[in-house]
Amino acid sequence: MRQQYQRRRRPRHWVLLSILVIVLVLLISAGYVIRRATKPLSQDQIRAERIAKKSGHLTSTSDFYWTNLNSTYYTVAGKNKQKQAVYAVISESGKDVTVLKQSAGMSRNTALQQVWKRNPKKVLSAALRIFNGKPAWQVGYLNQSGKLCYVTFQYSNGKVLQQIANI
Repeated sequence: MRQQYQRRRRPRHWVLLSILVIVLVLLISAGYVIRRATKPLSQDQIRAERIAKKSGHLTSTSDFYWTNLNSTYYTVAGKNKQKQAVYAVISESGKDVTVLKQSAGMSRNTALQQVWKRNPKKVLSAALRIFNGKPAWQVGYLNQSGKLCYVTFQYSNGKVLQQIANI
């Protein structure tokens, strides 16, 4: 009678072990796919931080923003040699770098607050870019209908420069 009981337990052990192995393989595969998917942006961030330190004279970095409506810009927030908080706005090519004092314009939080007043379903992104030759915050969001919208605020005074709705 004991032998029958032990024989019945063994298959359960193998089933549990098989399920554990399958779950482990799935988790490792998911991690690999996620890493491969985010690698280009990670490389862009590393490149942008290097350019910001070299061309923008940043000594440290704290944040990274990216926007690509019509053209791609990378923004690196950090401090310069004088310990001032600055943004380095970098074109996709890396040739054009604009350094702005954070205290000289609208903050990212202020831009986000302006968008939240529009009652969006979800805010997708908020990044500093060059718009018509001037620095501007570009915020992407979903409205209550789930449609994609963008609003662009002038960095210096917060004026709305462009609105794109219901894409």
